Amino acid sequence: METLSFIFLQAHSGWRWIVLLLIVIVIIKSLIGWLGKQSWTNLDSTLLRFSSIAVRVQVVLGLILFILLQRWSNMGILFGHVVPALLAVGGVEFGVAWATKATGNKKFMFAFIGFIIALVLIIGALGAVPSGK
Repeated sequence: METLSFIFLQAHSGWRWIVLLLIVIVIIKSLIGWLGKQSWTNLDSTLLRFSSIAVRVQVVLGLILFILLQRWSNMGILFGHVVPALLAVGGVEFGVAWATKATGNKKFMFAFIGFIIALVLIIGALGAVPSGK
C-alpha cells in the first residue's frame, strides 16, 4: 500500500505543474483576448477543455491519495488543501461554463475571472501542504 501511495503522491505532485501551466496560459490568453477585443477561436475552446480535464484528473489523483493516506483526522490538510482545491475546480468550471454560454468578447472575461479565482485558490491550497510532501 505504501508503494501505491508513493506513486499517487508523485503523480499528484507532478501533474500540478501541468494544471498550473494550463491555468496560467488560459489566464494570459483570456486577458489578452478580453482587453484586445479579439474573437474567440477554436484554440480558446480547446484550452478551456484541456484545462478542465487536467484539473479533474488532478482532483481524482488527490482524492485517491487522500483515501490511501487516510488523512481523515488531519483537519489542516482537509480544510487547508482539499477544500480550497475543490473550490478551485468550481472556479475553473465557472469559467468554462460561462465562457461557453457567453457571446462575443465576454467569453474571455468569464474565462479570465473563473481561472484567476481558481489560481488564487490553488496557490492557497499549495501553501497548506507540508514542505517535503
